[in-house]
Amino acid sequence: MYNGELAWIENALDCLYETGKMGNLHWRATYTEEDQKALKLLEQWMREKDLEVVYDDIGNLFGKIEGEQDRIVLTGSHRDTVKNGGKYDGALGIICAIAAAGSLYAELGKPKRSVEVVAFGEEEGSRFLSGYLGSRYFVGQLSDDILQEQDANGIKLTEAIRQAGFSGKGMQKSPQMQDIERFIELHIEQGGVLEQSGEQVGLVTSIVGLLIGKITIEGHQNHAGTTPMHLRKDPVTRAAQFITEMNQWAMAYGEAVTCTFGEIQVFPNKSNVIAGSVSLSFDIRSTSPAVLQEAQTRIKNLQQQEDGFRYTLEFAAPDAPAQMDEDGLKLLEETAKSLHLSYRKMHSGAGHDAEMLAQKIKTNMIFVPSVGGISHSPLEYSKPDDIGRGYLLLKAFLREIAWS
Repeated sequence: MYNGELAWIENALDCLYETGKMGNLHWRATYTEEDQKALKLLEQWMREKDLEVVYDDIGNLFGKIEGEQDRIVLTGSHRDTVKNGGKYDGALGIICAIAAAGSLYAELGKPKRSVEVVAFGEEEGSRFLSGYLGSRYFVGQLSDDILQEQDANGIKLTEAIRQAGFSGKGMQKSPQMQDIERFIELHIEQGGVLEQSGEQVGLVTSIVGLLIGKITIEGHQNHAGTTPMHLRKDPVTRAAQFITEMNQWAMAYGEAVTCTFGEIQVFPNKSNVIAGSVSLSFDIRSTSPAVLQEAQTRIKNLQQQEDGFRYTLEFAAPDAPAQMDEDGLKLLEETAKSLHLSYRKMHSGAGHDAEMLAQKIKTNMIFVPSVGGISHSPLEYSKPDDIGRGYLLLKAFLREIAWS
């Protein structure tokens, strides 16, 4: 039985990956043609496993198994990918959840608690500035400001939702939050800790909070050859100075914070022109709310500078650090031991949908190793044996929670 389930998971990963191909690029952003292809496959697989298919008003997809009780165990992950991303991030958690729930239903029949598999939309924030759009909506925290965000083509989130065929109205969703007992998400680690340490699975204890946004620095555009250095207001130089300052600040905290400036755009971006403006993204992560607040203050202080530059700041919705459920963590430990799996209790330096749901319900996460610690890359890979161990732990956990 197990080998057949693992083979199904591997094949499903390959098929879902194909839906995100855009020529030489792989990208499955939510509310796109690639997303629609993925949804058709996920619907098909859910129905094949005898799960009832339901959408909410923003396009989160659910596969439902009705139980003897109203209480619901939710499992799954996100279906979108980053631009030029890999095969496993998000997709693995959905596919393993479909396989586990469907297999348990076939083996044991109707569960005591209802089980729902969810495929959340747009967790990555690769199309719109804010991430976790699906799970944020699910817990009632998708604000009007976020709904007005625009993608690179000027399409508002509200418009993208309607174009994809969803109403985007109030919180009409399935299941209702008050009926959910807990959420469990399986995910690739996206780092090299498990691979280096040799443990087979990771049991997540906490997830970082995120401070994400964009800074635009406007200076004076001018000729590169005729403008003396002391007369320049070069925003590229100012941006480089600020990046260095923030990296030095982050390094002073050791492993307590990460600070990344991953996207830099220079206008007009010509070799013989002193730039008129520079836009740079920032991605700052920590489990400490105080450290995140300090980072935000440092960024906001830019607008108080009287240095001849003009600063425009744009912040995505803030995401607080999240703690995983202690009782669920203990059960995961006991279950891992019963399956003879070595494990490590560990913090997550990446954000996940679990971070949103942990604000409202008992939430836990399982990590499987990532080869080379590589993620958000076409080289992203997790070995079948590692996937299989994570899958067995997820399945055993669901059996204990929903069927026992």
